[in-house]
Amino acid sequence: MDNLYSFHKLSLEERTQYVLGNGQLLCSRYFAGRKVFLYYTGRFYAEIWFDTRKSKVSNIIPFTTTKCLKPYLDLIDIQDAFVC
Repeated sequence: MDNLYSFHKLSLEERTQYVLGNGQLLCSRYFAGRKVFLYYTGRFYAEIWFDTRKSKVSNIIPFTTTKCLKPYLDLIDIQDAFVC
């Protein structure tokens, strides 16, 4: 995937397959009745919004800014990353 513009042109199913096939799951959280999975693809982050009532992906939100990581900061444990 060259850029986010190319990513946005894909269908929801194609975007889902791209993120699942090329991304690394970093974290997940619940918000507004959905489970939100955070992935990093090497070029951008992507949230996969999964509607638990309908058992399907409802949206994928890609982003490059670290500001969008704020909802995850308290959920990620980086304790093992530090060697003292």
